[in-house]
Formats: sequence, C-alpha cells, structure tokens
Amino acid sequence: MDIPYRCTFCGMKFCSKHRLPENHECPFDLKKSSEFEDLINKWDILYQDALDFMNKELTVAKIYEYFTTKQMNKEETIELLNYILENSENTEIRRISIMAFKVMELKDDKVFTTLESCILSDEDPIVRKTAVEVMQQIFPKKSKDLIRWVNTHNKNLHD
Repeated sequence: MDIPYRCTFCGMKFCSKHRLPENHECPFDLKKSSEFEDLINKWDILYQDALDFMNKELTVAKIYEYFTTKQMNKEETIELLNYILENSENTEIRRISIMAFKVMELKDDKVFTTLESCILSDEDPIVRKTAVEVMQQIFPKKSKDLIRWVNTHNKNLHD
C-alpha cells in the first residue's frame, strides 16, 4: 500500500515515486532559490496558488481538518482563515472563521491584529461581537485596553 505524500510547495498529494517536486512537475521552480525564497515570504500567494492548483473549495471545516491532521501548519492556517474572513460576505462563515482561531488555539500576533481589525472596522455587528468574545478568551491581558475602549465607544456590541 502506497502512503500519500503532500508536496509542501504546491499542496498536491502524491505517491512515494512522485512526492518530490522535481518528480511531479511542481509549478514552483526550486532551482531559482531567490524566487523560491520570495514565494516563502509571500504566504498568501503561495498557499492560495496551491489551493487554486488543487481546485478545492476552501472552507473553515477543511482548514480545521488540514490543521488537526498536520497537513497545514499554524502560519498557513492563520493565513487561510484570514483569507476567508476578508473575502466572504456571509456573516456566519466569517463568524465561524473568527471562532476557529479560538478552537484551534491560534494565539499569534497576526490573529490579534485580525481580531482587532474586525472589532474596530468591521461593519457587521455580529462579526465585531464574535471578535470581541474570541479576543477576550485568547488574549485576556493584551486585549483589556481595546475592550475597555470598545465598551465605552460602541455599546451595540452587547445588544
């Protein structure tokens, strides 16, 4: 039985014979190290390209599955949850994306910044309220001043 391998560059799954990038026509040219390093530094482009290449629908449930089965690391998971949060117009999907930060215990500066942005500038009160709740749970000390300010200036979060 052949165990599938996931290419860390394009995200596709392959047999042991084709697991290396040079054996499956990986779209990322590993020989040009400066280009490769640029791609590594651009997480959003690298992983969105991989998802497009795999032609799979991106959902919070799939991200959770990939993260919990270690097919996706913390940074990738945060980037993809942010991608959904920024690009979805569906309130429930956005709310679930925010809650996923808590469920997957993704305590990171990028997560704090994302939640802060949702709290301060999102037009959807449900998204803002969810961001406040998750921020208080993940970052209880770091969020105190922000939450105090929100409670003073934006009372509709508690309606």
